[in-house]
Amino acid sequence: MTKALHLMLLCLLCFFLASEAKGQFVVQDTAFFTSKAQKLKIPFKLVHNLIVIPVRINDSKPLNFILDSGVNSTLITQLSYSDSISLNNSSKITVQGLGEGYVLEALVSRGNSMFIRNIKGENQEVYVLLEDIFNLSTRMGMPIHGIIGYDIFKNFIVKVNYSTQCLTLYRPDTNLKISKKAEVHELHIEDAKAYVFANVKQYNGDSLQVKLVVDTGASHSLSLYLPTNDKLKLPPKVMEAYLGRGLSGDINGKIGRLDGMSLGRYEFEDLPASYPDEAAIRVALNVANRNGNLGSDILKRFTVIFDYPHNRMILLPNRKYKQPFNYNLAGFEVSTPMPGLQVYVVSNVALNSAAHKAGIEAGDQLMSINGQDCHDMDLGQVLSELEGRPGQQLRLVLKREMAPYKVTLTLENRI
Repeated sequence: MTKALHLMLLCLLCFFLASEAKGQFVVQDTAFFTSKAQKLKIPFKLVHNLIVIPVRINDSKPLNFILDSGVNSTLITQLSYSDSISLNNSSKITVQGLGEGYVLEALVSRGNSMFIRNIKGENQEVYVLLEDIFNLSTRMGMPIHGIIGYDIFKNFIVKVNYSTQCLTLYRPDTNLKISKKAEVHELHIEDAKAYVFANVKQYNGDSLQVKLVVDTGASHSLSLYLPTNDKLKLPPKVMEAYLGRGLSGDINGKIGRLDGMSLGRYEFEDLPASYPDEAAIRVALNVANRNGNLGSDILKRFTVIFDYPHNRMILLPNRKYKQPFNYNLAGFEVSTPMPGLQVYVVSNVALNSAAHKAGIEAGDQLMSINGQDCHDMDLGQVLSELEGRPGQQLRLVLKREMAPYKVTLTLENRI
């Protein structure tokens, strides 16, 4: 239902442009199994289509990190007073990413150790934002401390089973048995980012090949950068949308539906695509000649194997493969002002949406859905209740300024 995060982490694709341009020295990092096992399983939580895993850095307690294949180094976005962590060899830098705004100050720390179950990473580089601009914890309904990506997982073959919510990491020399129902795609690794080529079919009948970052840290289906190809066109029916938050400010743009998209033999029809405004993605436009990114609303329909050592990605459809693509049918987004507590607040209401027509406003507290008390539901359950089908009615109880009110909301597709 709520895709507020769907471009939020896209900003991090350009995170290192500012810092690496300073010519700072590079220390070889590595990651390895601490046991003799051939593979290692890591359960994860899936919220907003995003993968959350526990990570320890040096002497810290387990911290919650989003697994984002679209970033290279590890980024700490938030630490509370109760989170204690020691970082080595720190220095201050400025960073710039997507968004319309300003540059940020951050710390870069080198020579750190990371621990994920029976995996240890040595000489790891960690970036720390000095301002929590993403508010990931309130949007994810749980404490989120940062984002981890390519630096650790490039050392392994990584299988992401979205259905069972489990990662399996294999040693890089493992000879995997590939199901006959799966398809192998070449991964093009450039500047520590993985790209694939796909084809998009537009409303005017044009089909064209696009180069996409494979981005587990984006919860949407697909993002396309119009300025990168004259043949990329906006669909005739679009809506203005707040697409998320970048390192340098808000990302605005439009959302519309593509006639289709194909990735090898896998084909999807009538799927929503995001089209960020040019001003918000200016930093990314000249990077690797890419045309956009492939997000988790598509990836979650497969068991995905990232075989970085052999530059390939293996896709095996799961039970969600044929599910239709819906986008924010209720017309509002939900956040948790006190992460960890089951209190849910309307954070944004889309203009002319079902929620807007029903009089729901940002700041209203969501009390119950179809008779279920929201205090008894985690964020995933709340979102699941709100992610129905077009035409479905929801009975909501909300509270505004301590006064409860009732709404019957009819879910609708606006694109």
